Amino acid sequence: MQVEDLLRAVPSGQLYGPEIKGEITQLVNDTRNLVPGCAFVAIKGLQFDGHTAVDQVAAAGAKLMVVEVLPENWQDYPLSFFLVPSTFRAQALLANQFFGRPTEQLNVVAVTGTNGKTTISSLISDLLMRLGHKTGLIGTLHYKVDQTYYPSINTTPNALALQQLFAEMVSVGCQDALIEASSHALALGRLWATDIDCAIFTNLTREHLDFHKTMEGYAYAKSLLFAQLGQKFAGEGPRLAIINADDPYASIMMQATSADVLTYSLEDPKASAYADQLAVQDGNQTFRLHYRNQTYQVVSPMLGAYNVANFMAAFLCLVDYYHVQPQTVVELMLSFGGVEGRMQRLDLGQAFQVVVDFAHTPDAIERVLQELKAQSPKRLVTIIGHSGGNRDSGARPEIGDKVFEHSDWIIFTADNPRHEPVAKICTELIGNHDEVPYEVIEDRKAAIDYVISQAQAGDLLVFAGKGSEPYQIIGDDKLPYDEVTEIEAAVARHFG
Repeated sequence: MQVEDLLRAVPSGQLYGPEIKGEITQLVNDTRNLVPGCAFVAIKGLQFDGHTAVDQVAAAGAKLMVVEVLPENWQDYPLSFFLVPSTFRAQALLANQFFGRPTEQLNVVAVTGTNGKTTISSLISDLLMRLGHKTGLIGTLHYKVDQTYYPSINTTPNALALQQLFAEMVSVGCQDALIEASSHALALGRLWATDIDCAIFTNLTREHLDFHKTMEGYAYAKSLLFAQLGQKFAGEGPRLAIINADDPYASIMMQATSADVLTYSLEDPKASAYADQLAVQDGNQTFRLHYRNQTYQVVSPMLGAYNVANFMAAFLCLVDYYHVQPQTVVELMLSFGGVEGRMQRLDLGQAFQVVVDFAHTPDAIERVLQELKAQSPKRLVTIIGHSGGNRDSGARPEIGDKVFEHSDWIIFTADNPRHEPVAKICTELIGNHDEVPYEVIEDRKAAIDYVISQAQAGDLLVFAGKGSEPYQIIGDDKLPYDEVTEIEAAVARHFG
């Protein structure tokens, strides 16, 4: 791309240095990816400031360096400098421009909230694919470009990686991009310059307060998605906000957007979509769905009231944004296979039940345990740690309260302890509770093996926190880890 075409995306920037001849070959933000002819965006990270790499950037043959501060001797370097107020913002604008403004060619649906993002985005993607669409999916489980899958580095990657994924989706003929929009990504501007068509808000419960500090700060970050929605109208389709009316923070999201708003609810019959008469029949969730003066009988393989809410969010997106017939969505739901690591049941021929779930916030843990307790197992056994090592430790007492309230036996173990002692994390989870038997086994693999060895016929074992997350973070190391594999191996050892 010619430099003048690239830089017009950031009109606030100023160019210093020699005239740039030829095209910019690549846009990078990591010194490990430097190539001759590239433009390097200097990002100030927690561990490294790209501004300090000017010698390395010049030596690699880069043509341009995007900076917030000019080097003192900038005239001595054989490259040009593009001075901008914020390299974070510039990165998003430049990436969008460099990759050809890809989201203007996609139907972009972004889902935000504490819980439900993965389920809703996966459900929409799955049903669209069965209707003949090619879809892209960016979220916690993986990044998907039609039938090609990449490991997920962050729920929402940085702006440069994000726009590159969008461009790949366009290149292979995808029509739709489903995004999980994390609060970190929204606060850090990773979605700037993304042309979002439909935004969905699920709920807001305590999480990430080590980053956002307060629930108000957390809510503000989420609301940025809805403030962004409708501010860019490159396409001809509607801009739509779909909001869970039952959440106390719903009004903040509604007030933030200029787009049309639809709501869903388990409490308010006046919502755009409303569900009642929830029941479990033959292992499926059943309920009545009320939508535009029509009533639909829904049978869903996803159990729990929270999954009824997740279904309604996806339903409104598919019907009101994609214009799929309501009955078609209801019928397709019958064959939805569920989401890996979300209320995932493992049937290995054992006499007890095994459920793997990503639940790691107080609210999510309570929802999962309540739903499973209602099935009246002989014992509800919970295996849990806390993913927030060196993070939001204030959530631990509340997590412990929920686990002790709903479990018959508990094994406390490691999740992602990082540099925190596992024993300390477990102590904070346990607090002053002793009303339910519990044990602490710091090594998660050992905890899994032990609880499987002690399982009795009729038990229901809930492995909470990891879901399908393919790693454990211990110290500075991100170690490969697969919860399902460990459980399967333990069942084979003890009951094979």
